[in-house]
Amino acid sequence: MALIALNVAMFLVELWIERRTNFPLEKYGALSLPGLRHGYVWQLLTYQLLHAGWIHLLLNCWGIFVFGPPLEATLGKSRLATLYFVSGIAGGLLQIWGSILSPMRFGGPVVGASAGVFGLIAAFTQLYPDARMTVLLFFVIPLRMTANRMLTLAGVLTVLGIMFPHWILGAHVAHAAHLGGLVAGLIFVRLFVRQFRT
Repeated sequence: MALIALNVAMFLVELWIERRTNFPLEKYGALSLPGLRHGYVWQLLTYQLLHAGWIHLLLNCWGIFVFGPPLEATLGKSRLATLYFVSGIAGGLLQIWGSILSPMRFGGPVVGASAGVFGLIAAFTQLYPDARMTVLLFFVIPLRMTANRMLTLAGVLTVLGIMFPHWILGAHVAHAAHLGGLVAGLIFVRLFVRQFRT
């Protein structure tokens, strides 16, 4: 709940800054290759707390609400927060690496908690692989599957999004950040899985 509250509070601050001031929030807070080249390393954290609208915010908060509680029960509060933010940083770094290789495909400022949420999804699927889930494919088609299969589906859609960005959820989705978050979540659980299951 603290992560959800933090995201909502920061979104309200974001709206206030954009409507009431002339502060270039995107320049300093959104993640971008030019920003990192200027030394704005804090963007690897701040981009995770900014969102491109209410729907973007609600989708990410829903992901935290669904996957956060069971992970918190298993990992504890501090490890859950570490998993979330480390996944967000890893996702941001992969997105930036992509923008170095292909500015046209991966360039542009990035905002949102999705990489961190994808880290939570990956961790959940490893700790509860047989949990039954109902996934709304493209937010419309309900699919019933195990958590392990959900991870496979998320991975496939993310890779397809990188390869064909205009086909999967549109060109303005940071698919590389999602993939980085997934991989970071998997690595995080693999590093500590024995401790979590004892």
